[in-house]
Amino acid sequence: MPRSGIATRQRILDEAIGIVSNESLSSLCLERISERAGITKRAFYTHFPSKDHFLASLVEHQRPHYVDRYRRWADACGPDATARQRIASIFAGIATAAADPHWKGCCFIRMTAELGNMQGHPVHQIVATALRDLEQWFADELARDGYGDAESIASQLSVLINGLLMVQLVTRSASYGQTVMQLIDTIIPEKPATAWNGLRVSAGAAAAIAGRS
Repeated sequence: MPRSGIATRQRILDEAIGIVSNESLSSLCLERISERAGITKRAFYTHFPSKDHFLASLVEHQRPHYVDRYRRWADACGPDATARQRIASIFAGIATAAADPHWKGCCFIRMTAELGNMQGHPVHQIVATALRDLEQWFADELARDGYGDAESIASQLSVLINGLLMVQLVTRSASYGQTVMQLIDTIIPEKPATAWNGLRVSAGAAAAIAGRS
């Protein structure tokens, strides 16, 4: 595709994401997108031959931002932060964002919810990939700090983060964010468990046992 065509395609997707971010997926229509992108309907169909193709491209376009925002919140903790602190910072970031009366939730998750009943739609595979990417990032962070059950914890965190996004969008209640922060303390121990004589005990307990032996 010529460079001008790539730029046009990007502009179409950017304008569509702007509409979805401020309103909803149902607010999208060909006339509105074309007008905002400064193109004709014919030009639109040159880049997106069908509605399904356009929706899949739109969700794929937004997918990298789903994890990148969380990484930025985690990195704000500084280079010496533990995995537990970095992950807690992500949930704190969501709770803070939700306190803004103009917050409209996570665009990616909202699009996913609106397309949830379209069985077999190519969007579902893109969403599944995004969720796996997030879980893998959680697992890598935890494994780096020595958590042996990193994948299991990562799966729980993925459910929590997406549930929190939806609940806070609907209720606008800060109490759910506080509840999740308390759950983080339970799901991610202060220090990872350590194997000792075939048993899983806390790192502190293992050190104490080793000191007495």
